[in-house]
Amino acid sequence: MHNSAAPTSATATCSPTAPAVSAAAIEPAQRRRAIVATVIGNGLEWFDFTVYSFFAIIIAKLFFPTGNDLSSLLLAVATFGVGFFMRPVGGIVLGIYATVSAARRHCR
Repeated sequence: MHNSAAPTSATATCSPTAPAVSAAAIEPAQRRRAIVATVIGNGLEWFDFTVYSFFAIIIAKLFFPTGNDLSSLLLAVATFGVGFFMRPVGGIVLGIYATVSAARRHCR
């Protein structure tokens, strides 16, 4: 006798929060490549923030010439702060998009 109330495998695993592939199913070489790419990307981003912070005074004078050195520096530091704030916001937005996109691809 067939039980029609039991969920099928397609309906049980096709939710926006269900992972498309389990962590154990990923090849070690693919996992290593993803980790190396993440470390390189994160390192480049922190390098960019560090260089910007070292040159903030020069950037303030060149890109924010207000006539007052303090307000120019505050505008340069505010620009740095916006970038620092948007990093996790972008991670959240892109993480949600990637999860939904993967779930749609998995559930076709």
